[in-house]
Amino acid sequence: MVNTVNSSNSPIERVSDVKHVTEYRMANGLKVVLAENHIAPVITLLVLYKVGSRNEGVGYTGATHFLEHMLFKGTKRHNIEKGNGIDNLLTQIGAYWNATTWFDRTSYFEVVPSEFLELCIKLEADRMRNLLLRQTDRDSEMSVVRNELERGENYPEEALEKELYAIAFREHPYHHPTIGWRSDVEGVPLDRLKRFYDTFYWPNNATVILLGDFEKDAALSLLDKHFGKLGSSPEPIPQVYTVEPPQEGERRFEICRAGDLPRVWMGFHVPEAAHRDDYALAAMRHILGSTYERSSRLYRALIDTGLAADAFSRHDELRDPGLFIVGASLNPGSTLKQVEEAILAEIDRFASEPVSQDELSRAKSANLKGTILAMADPSSLAFLLGEAESKADWQWLMNYDDEFEKVTAEDIMSVASRYFRKNNRTVGYFRPLQQLMHEVRHPDSDGGEIEEFEESGEFSGNGDHSVADMVADLEDPAVKEADFPDTSKAVSDDELVALLADAPKTVRVRFSKASGGGATFAERVRKEVLPNGMTVLLMSNPGTQSVGLALNMKAGRYFTRDLPGSQAELVGDLLSRGSSRYSKMDLAEALEGMGIPSGLEFSVDNYRMGLATHVVSDDFNLYLDLLNDVLRNPLLAADELDKIKIEWTSKLIESANNTRTVAWNGLKRALYPDDHPFAEKPFTEQLEELQAIASEDLLGVHRRLLSPRSTILSIVGDIDLDLAFNEIAARFGDWEGGDTGEILIPAMPLPDRRRYFEINIPDKSSVDIIMSHPTTLRRSNKDFYAARIANAAIGQDTITSRLGNVVRDRAGLTYGIYSVFSDSAFGGAPWSVVLTVNPSNIEKALRLVDEVLDQFMQRGITREELQRETGRAVGSFKVGLSSSIGIARVLAELEFIGLGVQELDVVSKRYLSVTKSDADAAMRKYFHPSHFTSVVAGTLR
Repeated sequence: MVNTVNSSNSPIERVSDVKHVTEYRMANGLKVVLAENHIAPVITLLVLYKVGSRNEGVGYTGATHFLEHMLFKGTKRHNIEKGNGIDNLLTQIGAYWNATTWFDRTSYFEVVPSEFLELCIKLEADRMRNLLLRQTDRDSEMSVVRNELERGENYPEEALEKELYAIAFREHPYHHPTIGWRSDVEGVPLDRLKRFYDTFYWPNNATVILLGDFEKDAALSLLDKHFGKLGSSPEPIPQVYTVEPPQEGERRFEICRAGDLPRVWMGFHVPEAAHRDDYALAAMRHILGSTYERSSRLYRALIDTGLAADAFSRHDELRDPGLFIVGASLNPGSTLKQVEEAILAEIDRFASEPVSQDELSRAKSANLKGTILAMADPSSLAFLLGEAESKADWQWLMNYDDEFEKVTAEDIMSVASRYFRKNNRTVGYFRPLQQLMHEVRHPDSDGGEIEEFEESGEFSGNGDHSVADMVADLEDPAVKEADFPDTSKAVSDDELVALLADAPKTVRVRFSKASGGGATFAERVRKEVLPNGMTVLLMSNPGTQSVGLALNMKAGRYFTRDLPGSQAELVGDLLSRGSSRYSKMDLAEALEGMGIPSGLEFSVDNYRMGLATHVVSDDFNLYLDLLNDVLRNPLLAADELDKIKIEWTSKLIESANNTRTVAWNGLKRALYPDDHPFAEKPFTEQLEELQAIASEDLLGVHRRLLSPRSTILSIVGDIDLDLAFNEIAARFGDWEGGDTGEILIPAMPLPDRRRYFEINIPDKSSVDIIMSHPTTLRRSNKDFYAARIANAAIGQDTITSRLGNVVRDRAGLTYGIYSVFSDSAFGGAPWSVVLTVNPSNIEKALRLVDEVLDQFMQRGITREELQRETGRAVGSFKVGLSSSIGIARVLAELEFIGLGVQELDVVSKRYLSVTKSDADAAMRKYFHPSHFTSVVAGTLR
């Protein structure tokens, strides 16, 4: 392997400075982009390589993505065997780290407490040129990548995207999917990966982006120390010279497989990101919109009319000419032709009539304020700079808003006429086999018989399928109890010994001693309770030009559990669809202008109805106006409820075909009695109850549940706290309402025996497995932190935990495995182990999970694991508080569960005080694998 090292004492050259972002260039060609931000003690380091699937060819498609996985396997200096691999070290400090691959780039990033900047720089510089690339790693990771590919094949959207690019591009390598073709993933030899690595992984083909809490000169010195000694590539980096010729006619394709809803996607060839037309195309994308942009044209034409369950427009700005994609999932009763024609009608309007000045102004405001909000979080800005660097260069992002502001209605008409022509488009349909077979079984509307699909392999029907048809056709996948599989022969004794062998000792990362300076959160957060009982928490975070808001109300599913249907969720979904002062479109247009089109989307879970968003500081008062009126005076109109019923019907049909949601549904039905708050009903029963709910029912739920006494609002950001509180009090002070009552979760005994259920869903490439039992853990328990540490050691992380280390990393059976407490706020929720595997690996996966858990229960947590997981918990806690919205969320949640802001100041101390005996005691109290109820959902043998 080539590994040239040329140490250079040449100074780092300063190249340019735009809007407080500075570019430097090292002698070896490495580009460095820096931006200081001292709002939080956190840094983001991102290393971008200008290599993606566009640099691949037949036989080694997916090589970039495969290498992304391999770059976590180690170097001579840092590897698992030495206990100092990148995952070993970053886990201890609570880093948020990962890597992503797309057409034009591969990115590796870490978000860490700022004291660990040098550690991240050292690790990234080392793996740039010193990767081990061993055959054993290649073989185990191949099956992991293949499982990732199989998981994607379960989703119609991924199948459509892959096929759309493959049909639209015939010569340019955008033809290939980023994850690669299956046979290439399985067959690519290690030597080919090595050649690919030695071709593209060099300083002169990379950009290092560093944002956050650092001092520029010190950071440059560290970058030079570790990256400066690397040489540039001995040969020029190969450039992509293939050009896709103009398309000379419409192209069409269909995908027919087991699925949920019909879908239509279409793609139009558009220029590269650096092209002058890019900004007008981006404005067109804003105006077309998507499901959650309710003022957009697609929402009005497809969602509001009931034609589609969801819709989207996507402008893939790439280094070479890419695609502008528009698509939708059909609601029952719509036809593929109908929805395609509706989409094309909206697209054609852009060429035939100018967009309104109001539409264009909102798009420009949304773009500009979106930038301000992104810059309030250094991590978000780092990722945006990385994407810009891959598409053109980082300055493209810094100049983007100025260029976007210049777009005119005439510019949009021009690009619409130029690129959105029939001979420049590719159209794809997804037809679910279940729907095709329904139409095969029933005569068409003219009384004729549709040709048997099974015999002909073709289908000429129009896809018409009513709500009644879809509801009638929906069958809950059968949940069948079976004997636990015989796993005794799934793994040989020798293989088991190797897989369960103790991991090498992990090198310990040293933490700096806490300074103890600075105000505590209890000192910085102001708590006010209005006379009506509404709790307001406020904290200043100057310099961000933005405000983070989080709202929690005691109005979740628990409080409507005795009513048919999920009425709390329906209320939450309807709140932002019109109020006494603002119509649905008034709300949507205002939010779009703020750059937060989904800023009033309420989430509903077991106990909470709430939201979390951030706004530009100047929009704070307007946002409070909207929030106040939708909370207190929603219309909950019957016509909007009817639309939601259609949307929810589509979502339930999707859920009944999704291996993960089917597995969870089956588990909750097997684990809890029907009258328990955590029980779930079959999808068919949920559909039946949904249809019977009336607007009057929901108005009653709203009056009973939404009350100031059950509401907590936290505000964190760049705003005067006195003014903010006065604005809140002026709007919410006269709100009236009672208390929704206590939350009491019935204790659930452990199942008296181990149970195993199978759910067969046809035509799925991977299965989901969930192994679970109820627990009594509550967030307020004294041993909560010990239980969290024990769970982290066994399965919080899909790579470094025990389950991940054995089942994913060593055995290569799964892309993801983890253990989790579902909702420990008030107890009773399950503790679960969740994973996905190929159906042929079910027995082996079950055996390994059993063995890992058994070993853990016998030995307990190691002192090394304890040290690693306490470090992870403390570090991730700091990272999670790096933005105003992150702090606002935590404040609202701690107040909601009764712990208050003071808990925020002792979280780190509580984690660090956990001992081995504490963690082991919590493990034995809360983990009982021998009482698991297990559910396997997918295509079973």
